[in-house]
Amino acid sequence: MQDEIQGPGEDQLQKGAFDEGFIEDDLNPRSKTSLRMNYEAQVAVIQRQIGNLEQIRGDLGLSQRKISQLLMVDPSSWTRWVKQGDEAPPHIWRALQWYLALREKIPGLTPNYFLGSSPQVLHQKALQEVDLERQARREEIEKLSLELRGVFSEREKLKSELQELKKDLKFHRNISIVVLLIGLAWAGVFFFWKGL
Repeated sequence: MQDEIQGPGEDQLQKGAFDEGFIEDDLNPRSKTSLRMNYEAQVAVIQRQIGNLEQIRGDLGLSQRKISQLLMVDPSSWTRWVKQGDEAPPHIWRALQWYLALREKIPGLTPNYFLGSSPQVLHQKALQEVDLERQARREEIEKLSLELRGVFSEREKLKSELQELKKDLKFHRNISIVVLLIGLAWAGVFFFWKGL
């Protein structure tokens, strides 16, 4: 009976077949899984895009305590990450990247929106600022539209004046031809009578 319930054999232990959830980091802290290497590569890209942790904190105008609240971490974690050379976990970098992207996309978005006691009020304020900016853009578009209409009406006016000038030119050309023909006719009559 005891022989039926056996643990993995030596050959299975060497192959790692005894535990599918086994992570190599448990035995050798230097080896990394492909997933971890992927995360680290993503973090390196994000760091190049947005800078280091203290630079981001300064850009956002937050204290260490406030940025820790924003990221929902203990302030000692932030201090440790900064001292260890920006060794924050990948999800922290991703959260910072998303926050900075949100700030770019939504004018007037402040950390207080996420940290304040009444995010609904801050949300309404951010929406009002967006509406004001939208209204200013509409007014500018309307102004440009009126100027463009003025340009088009000026163009039409110049076009009609050009048509009138063409008509006048054609009329004067025709009159000149008639006057020239009449002059030639009179010259012919004059020479005809003079020759008789």
